[in-house]
Amino acid sequence: MALRNLLVAAAMLIAANGCSTVKQVVVKDIPLEEQKLIHDTYKDRTAWTRGVLEDMGEGGSIPRDEKIQIAVIGLHYSGSVTVRTLKKRNKVTQALELERPLSKEKIDAKMEELFWFVDPTLRQVAYIRKWGKKTAQAIVDHEVFVGMTAEATVESWGFPAKRNINDIGGKREEQWIYPAGKRSKYVYIIDNKVSKWDD
Repeated sequence: MALRNLLVAAAMLIAANGCSTVKQVVVKDIPLEEQKLIHDTYKDRTAWTRGVLEDMGEGGSIPRDEKIQIAVIGLHYSGSVTVRTLKKRNKVTQALELERPLSKEKIDAKMEELFWFVDPTLRQVAYIRKWGKKTAQAIVDHEVFVGMTAEATVESWGFPAKRNINDIGGKREEQWIYPAGKRSKYVYIIDNKVSKWDD
């Protein structure tokens, strides 16, 4: 009888631990209301690629500045976005590579890194108003120059894959790294402006 009671107590303890584990997983997942809001925000939306999108499988890639339509936002694992081009109807699923738990804020930030949601002509007008013609043209041509602001550099080359930050003589220098095939491109930012670059 004592052995039976001990086994029942052990089974209850295992069940309780199992339930708490399940509860933790559910709590970490993105709430259904937020999932609906994300899908309503992005599904079938037109955008332009800020960089090359690489398919998670064998679907190839979509180049920079391509007009696309967002088909699906995947909200499992580290997230994904499936897009299709409007010309050839190519379809690519790009990994978002987000840390869990997923949230609307994380997905919104990643979508801003991957896509422009404003027509290129309207963007160029906004760039001219904000930074002048020289910077606006550099952004459109995906070029950088000494003295270009960090914000304009992001518009031109996109968000860097990695940033290294150093203090040199009391000044903060950032090295921005952009993968480019088998090699990388670098931009160096001091006092929020481009000091040099290597492409």
